[in-house]
Amino acid sequence: MEFPGKLAKTGWLLLVLAMCVPCVAQVELGDQLNMNLNGTLGIGYGGDYGTFGPSSHSMNFSGNGNLQGAYHDPNFFSFTVQPYYNRNQNNSNTQSIFDESGVIASANIFAGSHFPGFVSYGKNFNGSSEYGIPGLTGLITQGSGQSFSVGWSELLPGLPTLSASYTSSTNNSSILGAEGDLHSKTHLFNLTSTYSLAGFDLDGYYTRQNLNLDTPAFIGVENSATSSLADSSTYGIFAAHLLPLSGNFSAAWSRTAYGNDSLSGTNDGSTDTTDAMATINPTTRLNLIGEVRYTTNLAGALRQDLVNAGGEPIFIIGAGNSHSFGTSAFANYNLGHGFLLHGRISHQSQVFNGQSFDLTQYGGTVSYNYSRPLFGLLYFSFGMIDNAQETGNSGLSFTGNVGMQRKFGRWETSADLSYAQNVQTLIAIYTTNSLSYGAYVRRRVNAYTYWSGTYRGTQSGLLQDKTSDNRSNIVSSTLGWYHYTFTGNYSKSHGRTILTPSGLLNPSPVPGLDDNSLVLFDGSSYSVGVGASPLRRMSITFNYASATSDTLSDVRNSFNQTQRYYTRLDYNLRKLVFRAGYTRAYQSISASPTPPATINSYFFGVSRWFNVF
Repeated sequence: MEFPGKLAKTGWLLLVLAMCVPCVAQVELGDQLNMNLNGTLGIGYGGDYGTFGPSSHSMNFSGNGNLQGAYHDPNFFSFTVQPYYNRNQNNSNTQSIFDESGVIASANIFAGSHFPGFVSYGKNFNGSSEYGIPGLTGLITQGSGQSFSVGWSELLPGLPTLSASYTSSTNNSSILGAEGDLHSKTHLFNLTSTYSLAGFDLDGYYTRQNLNLDTPAFIGVENSATSSLADSSTYGIFAAHLLPLSGNFSAAWSRTAYGNDSLSGTNDGSTDTTDAMATINPTTRLNLIGEVRYTTNLAGALRQDLVNAGGEPIFIIGAGNSHSFGTSAFANYNLGHGFLLHGRISHQSQVFNGQSFDLTQYGGTVSYNYSRPLFGLLYFSFGMIDNAQETGNSGLSFTGNVGMQRKFGRWETSADLSYAQNVQTLIAIYTTNSLSYGAYVRRRVNAYTYWSGTYRGTQSGLLQDKTSDNRSNIVSSTLGWYHYTFTGNYSKSHGRTILTPSGLLNPSPVPGLDDNSLVLFDGSSYSVGVGASPLRRMSITFNYASATSDTLSDVRNSFNQTQRYYTRLDYNLRKLVFRAGYTRAYQSISASPTPPATINSYFFGVSRWFNVF
């Protein structure tokens, strides 16, 4: 039994916090300092055992607080400090299996002046989270992290505004049952300025981002653990001016430069984008829009989309020298009674992969959007777009959205379908395809019983590349009976992903992605849960979740399994709360030499809420 060691550590911390309460309460700086403090303190017994380290069990103290205050005036200086020290079974809705402690703090200075500023800091020890897999229950991770942000602004009347902010964050985690750690470090700097001159609204901005990412071998695209350093800088200007006929004109220029160093080599470049747009409203029902856009280095623009999604720039096959010039015009006419007519025509002239392409699109859509559905049932939009290239007409593209919502007696129903097939904005020779559909039904049997079910499916990709499809299907159902609730969920998904600090991420359909830079995945997951409130102020929950997935890169295949059990009892009696919980987690990753890991964690204790001052 580890009672003396753990009790000494937690006891000293709790004793210091308890001693600080009266000290802070007695601080007096005239009538300038105003503070309030509340939180919870608790004591309990718990432990853990399994393959993840030695077993332990002991008395445990827990606590979290919320200290808020202001000096002189909240617009002069205000602050918030939220420390927490606890077993996650006592303070987390997700029933994490690891102990967790940390602090979140922020302060604002001169908030009511022309020079406001802020600073914030957060640190988390031994936290539990998920390494995301799209559409599925993610892999269990254990780790720590911290973040720091600071910012200041100049908001003098009649002068250009200037705002600057800097954020630095670090996360270190290990995936349960896998060898190797995941490390990420991000630095982000933002600078913005606004000004009004001769009727023009002017904006300027600069953003720089650095990402250092280390990934374990089993989820990487190399034979060993990978390390990469990516950075990007974006700066630009924007101007807008009002036009007659309730119109507006805007023009913008921006440049994005990126660079990436990894084991696979160096990848860098830059993209310039120039855009001008005008809109007018000749009548209350008619809206006209025109736009001109020029983009250099289309491949660089595609890579930058991946960087903005949180991944690193990756290689695009056959990009070469590329650029694009396009013009477009749009018209929207309100037909009345909820009907809207939309027409468009656009032309693009592009050079990509050493070839030139010209594409013209024209078409229209009709939509119905009204406070009451058409025929008491439907809302919709649909349209056709014709595509013509240098080589001739390339056929029609279709877009459509249909929705239904209706109550039939005790049945509440809704359904929707959305489909779009159109030419991608950046690369004219590739056609994107997206499909989303779903349904919901709910039935109240009597005053104490109801049932509901939901289904959602999505699909996206390039028509010219069937391997680019990303698909997911999710089914869920809930049954409520008196004070009991039963739930079930099932999901299945597969597709192409890129590596990010928080997990695998589905990128938007992008032509020419090098398969060596991608991770393919396929998997399914399901969960069941039971909730009950047999007594007033008492709640009991039980959940079980299971997920299996395959991740495949150019050099490595991994079969992953995750299972979780979680049960918890909460009972509230005035300011006292009794909680007890048990969690079991199992995770196996075939590509890692580390054997499957199992963790069991339990806790029971009592806590009390305090409003100190």
